[in-house]
This record gives sequence, C-alpha cells and structure tokens, in this order.
Amino acid sequence: MRDLKVALVGGGFMGKAHSLAWSMAPIGLDLNATVTKEAIVDIRPDLPDVARQLGWNTFSDDWKSVLKRDDIDIIDVCTPPQFHAEIALAAIAAGKHVFCEKPITNDVAEALVMAKAARAAGVQTQVGFNYRHTPAISFAKLLLEDGRLGRPLQFRGSFLQEGGFTADPNRWRALKSTGGSGTVGDIGSHIVDIAEYLFGDIRRVSARVRSRDTEVAWKSESERIGGDLIDDAGVWLAEFESGAIGTFAVSSFASGHKNHIGFEFDASRGGVEFDWNDREVLRVSFIDEEPDLAGFRTISTSDKHPDGWWRLAGLGTGYPEISAIQFQHFIRGILSGEGSHPDFGDGAHSQLLVEAIAEAAVSDHWVDVPRRSESR
Repeated sequence: MRDLKVALVGGGFMGKAHSLAWSMAPIGLDLNATVTKEAIVDIRPDLPDVARQLGWNTFSDDWKSVLKRDDIDIIDVCTPPQFHAEIALAAIAAGKHVFCEKPITNDVAEALVMAKAARAAGVQTQVGFNYRHTPAISFAKLLLEDGRLGRPLQFRGSFLQEGGFTADPNRWRALKSTGGSGTVGDIGSHIVDIAEYLFGDIRRVSARVRSRDTEVAWKSESERIGGDLIDDAGVWLAEFESGAIGTFAVSSFASGHKNHIGFEFDASRGGVEFDWNDREVLRVSFIDEEPDLAGFRTISTSDKHPDGWWRLAGLGTGYPEISAIQFQHFIRGILSGEGSHPDFGDGAHSQLLVEAIAEAAVSDHWVDVPRRSESR
C-alpha cells in the first residue's frame, strides 16, 4: 500500500476544506493508499495553531523550502490565483504531483505553460472544479453516456450568490490586481465546467456582463472596461460542438441565494433537473414512460451511483465529502499513472472559455472558443 504525503500551500477557507477532504478521501473509499498530511504553508501568524487544528504534521512560511523536501509527493495549491503559476511550475519542476484550486490562473498564457510543463514532466495534475464530482451530477453524466437520455439538446444553468452585498470591497477576489477573476471566472467557471462535463465542449459564446455601482444598478460599460473592473454578474449564450445550445446566468448580487448552483437540461429521450441546495437528489424524466406515470421522478443518490458516498441514501453528502471525492479521483490517477480530470489542460481550456465570454461581452459578437486540444 502506498503512502502519499501532501503539502498544502494556503490555509484559508479552501485550505480548511482541503484539510478535511484529504483526511476523508482514503477513508471514504478503499484506494489502496494512505494519505499523510505532512506540511501546511502560510504566512499567517497563527499558523502553528491552524496546523494543529487542521491536522498537519509540520508547518512552514516558506513554500520553496517545502518543495525541496524528498518526502513530499503532492503539492496542493490553495493560494489566490496570481500565485498559482509560480508555485505549480516550481512543484512540477521538483517532480511533485500538483492539485491546484481553480481558476488554474487568470492568465491564459500562464495556464498553457502550466499544462505543457506538467505533460513534459510526466506528473499528474488536477484542478479544483469540485462540484462536478457531486454524485447526482456524476449520475447525470452516466445517463447521458449510456444513452438512456439520448442526445443532448439544451442546457440551462446558473450559479447565484448574494455575497456581493456584504463582501469587503478590498478583498483579493474583488480586484484584478490581487487575483480576482470576476463572477464569470470565479463561480461561472464552475457552471460551465459542469455543462461541458455533461454536454461536451462549447464552441462559441455570446455574452453580457455587468459591474455593480453603489448608487445605480450597474456601472456603464465604459466605466467597467475603462476601470478594468471585475464583473459582478453575467449572462451568456453558448453553442456546443455537438450542436446543443445553452444559456447561463451568474451573479454575486442575487439576494437570498447563499451558494446556489442549479441547472436543467433537455435530451432527445428525457431531461434532468438539479439543485445544489438539494444535492442528494436528481430529478429525471424519460419520454418513453407510460402516460399515467410520465413526469419527473426523484432519485436519491447512494453508493449505487457514481461517486456515491453512503450506502443509505439521504445521509448527506456535503461540501467536504465532495472535495474528498475529487481527491479520490486524483489519487487513483496518480496510482494508475493514467491521470484524472479535470487536469491542467482542462484548466487551461476553462480559462480560454472565460476569456471568450469576456471578449464576447465587450465585442457584442459571438466569439469562438479554442478547441480543447489546443490547451493540451
């Protein structure tokens, strides 16, 4: 049995979630591997207490020294995005496997360099698009793959939060200069990752985005573009390579929505509805039902479904468990040598798509998304 030793760089909100998930991943599924949480890296003054609370064996304020350690197999990057490339590239050069939170970086050129470096070094990588690993979404993917739902037709998705009303305007996420990627890049990338996971690649987009003004509803486009401001809300149309179509909406000023991912899609032989805030279930309809039974059925996920966590449906699969599921995929990819998804190539594609949405919003035209093969 192999023991994988992990170093986590970044001990904030996501660092806490990852700390829980690394502990849970080998417990929730027999991976023929153990995971040792060897080191946590941060510059916060309370790091010794944080390391003890989150269960890390050692701590450091110098990520470069940790990368030099021979006993570290995996580097988990949980810093703001402007630091991702430097840390990840150094980890790859040191022969480490790298898990990186999304976005892989806010710069397409950096993302492509990271993907190329990982391929050349032969290390395994994964990007933290954790929501796609929700068992209900994994099951929807299976229903499409085995043909029970037929061919994809239309996807309608949204990711809504209300945090913009109360968030610190000087937080790192709020400014491009400190790594902020806007609502499209931050939460919008999750909903398009889910859409492409289910429906395949998006080939072109048309979009509108807006930035919040404290005095009026939205700033003018000239103010947004001239001030190089992040977007606070956006909508876009998409056409998939398969010919399917999609509509998307994101907002950080959606009152009443704490963290709401929702989507529904139509296919040639049925349809699906999903609500992250009721993530234990998937609603599915099939067109060949008897007329007196036709309509949506509610399926409660269990270990009978892909990525299912519990034998008994309804016990609850929360945010840490789903983060652990993504690590399970990553660990299996390392052990097999075959890798896992989404990897750095997928992360670079995601950034190409986010930039295409931004370009479409400015140009007022449809914008083509580069093929995924170009980011590989």
